[in-house]
Amino acid sequence: MKRTILLIAALLLCTLLPAQEKVRNQKDRTQYNTVFDLLRNEPGVIVYPANTGSMPRVVIRGIGTNSDQTQPLFVVDGIIRENVTYLRPEDIYSVEVLKDGTSSIYGMEGQNGVILFKTKSAAQAEKDAAEARKAERKDAREAKRKK
Repeated sequence: MKRTILLIAALLLCTLLPAQEKVRNQKDRTQYNTVFDLLRNEPGVIVYPANTGSMPRVVIRGIGTNSDQTQPLFVVDGIIRENVTYLRPEDIYSVEVLKDGTSSIYGMEGQNGVILFKTKSAAQAEKDAAEARKAERKDAREAKRKK
């Protein structure tokens, strides 16, 4: 019962208090070589260098977690990814870092924090879908008036 109440409270807080999403302008993106260089400027994110060809170690909530894993959960356009080295800074529309209670919506996978990436193509697709819905509503209103 307590778990259910806590889960509902956490979900309500997440919906009422959304995290800040940083939309970067084109000039900011061009100064970074990798997506991890971009993450270094996010508050509360620590990026440790990696060996050549492997993914760097990213820490959001510190090392004292429930498991040995300290890597946050990476979500790219709503899809969970293990490795994000393929992302280019030029393709990223926004970066959002979830920590503490806001990452609880991802359950145990998000215990070390969550980094949400939105690419330009996904942002454009969302805009196009919103415009299409708006046009459909407008057409439906006009059709209703003609009856």
